[in-house]
Amino acid sequence: MFCDRCGQQLRDDAEFCTACGKALGPPPARVVRGRPADGRVERHIKVVAALWLVYALLRLLEMGWILLVGRTFLPSVVQNIVIGVSPFPRLQLGRLISGGLLLVGFWVGAFAVAELVTAWGLVERRPWARTLALIVGIVALLRFPFGTALGIYTLWVFLPGPAAQEYERLSRSPAG
Repeated sequence: MFCDRCGQQLRDDAEFCTACGKALGPPPARVVRGRPADGRVERHIKVVAALWLVYALLRLLEMGWILLVGRTFLPSVVQNIVIGVSPFPRLQLGRLISGGLLLVGFWVGAFAVAELVTAWGLVERRPWARTLALIVGIVALLRFPFGTALGIYTLWVFLPGPAAQEYERLSRSPAG
């Protein structure tokens, strides 16, 4: 590489000319063992996977709470409160609440399983895990505040264009 002002031969990583002092700009991206310097995905993949694992475990606890505690106690509490103002018989209202909580509990559980699979796929660097992480991250944006924060972080790590190529490269190499 040569200075375009004075013609002095320069090192490839020079930021200014040693002869005339002209600024050459930042050096080109460094390559370490064949890897680009901006390894955003590589730097953050373990953290994202760990956060999805913790978030999924909390969602499983939420599902357990809904299915066990909510379905056990809430229908009888609401039945006793609503008995004087509701046209529904007590038994039907209890069944409606219990069935609704069952549906919500399984819905929460389905997302928890998707989040667990996402965490596992990222740790194992499976080719499909980036796509699943983006989908789960977008859905998680609706669960303020923790889901929103985790969704934004996941999108920040995996959504930019170079992240796709970097993740593809990482998925072909052994996890480490």
